[in-house]
Amino acid sequence: MASKERESSGPLGYIRMALHEWRLILQRVRKPDREEYIHTAKIIWLAILLVGSVAYVIHLVATQVVMGG
Repeated sequence: MASKERESSGPLGYIRMALHEWRLILQRVRKPDREEYIHTAKIIWLAILLVGSVAYVIHLVATQVVMGG
């Protein structure tokens, strides 16, 4: 079926195919429960803190190298 839709004309066919695929995905997903949502939020915040800390250390080291200190 996807090959048939790819054969349809140009950008309009591509948009129709993309919308069809998105609709199929949305039919299969479920809303996370509160516990799963909180768990995911904690992981995201930890990742943000980790990336920020690494960036701060890199900035600190680079500043010391440039200043000669």
